[in-house]
Amino acid sequence: MLFLLMLLTYGCEETEQPYVGYIVIERAVVEAAANSTVTLIADTDIDSPIKLTLDEEAAEWCSVSVSGKEIHVTATQANTGSVFRTANVRARCGYRETTFTVLQKFEGQQYLEYDWTKWTATGNSCQANDGGGYPSLFNEDRTTYWHDQYSPSSIEKPWYIVVDMKEELECCMFQIGRRHYSKNGNNYGTVKHMDIYTSTDNENFTKVGEFSFDLPWTAPDGTVVESSTSPLIPPYEEVSLAEPVTARYVKMVITETNGNHAQVAYFKAYEKI
Repeated sequence: MLFLLMLLTYGCEETEQPYVGYIVIERAVVEAAANSTVTLIADTDIDSPIKLTLDEEAAEWCSVSVSGKEIHVTATQANTGSVFRTANVRARCGYRETTFTVLQKFEGQQYLEYDWTKWTATGNSCQANDGGGYPSLFNEDRTTYWHDQYSPSSIEKPWYIVVDMKEELECCMFQIGRRHYSKNGNNYGTVKHMDIYTSTDNENFTKVGEFSFDLPWTAPDGTVVESSTSPLIPPYEEVSLAEPVTARYVKMVITETNGNHAQVAYFKAYEKI
């Protein structure tokens, strides 16, 4: 009986799995023109040859080949559209498998927007029942927005919004959306001046950019806009950074307004590609 118990115990012990190595392949970015190429170097400690499989749909405009650890990607067709396109490539090396993405830029594209679906925001002034509050900063609908607090009491400026991007990202540009009123087409230029700061720990912030929107403002067609609401006011402000910054937190500080209140429709962050 004791022998049988020992046999069962030994048979149930976990066995150590053999080490099978690793493989990491970064995203490939190719230009919009046909026959644009890029070469990646696979990061792997496996000696086995790398085998690649390309999505069938992507095979119409993209080709991949491999030589040792070098992976060659070619855009066989030009991207004549106004948006980038992507392809997924499966790579197998020994017992390891991974997937990497091929991105073909559209003509003139310099930046790529980060995914904002998990981002959150807090701040020192928010009227949550007017516009949707902080969650409205992370969708394309500019009829929803953040609004400074005015009830039950107002808060003196400066007002700030801190965005948590949930991970450290290398940022090269930010885009600040303006509120839109669909019934008359007005965009709200209520933010007169905003300073932008970044941080990795939510404690130590460094100023990286700013923008001002002073009234009266002259539209590209020569029309002088004196009101803070007009269809001629641009739908967003872009703040390009002098140098890329690595940040998890972005603080938008509104120091001046055109009028008594301010709205922000969305916040976007971009990487350089």
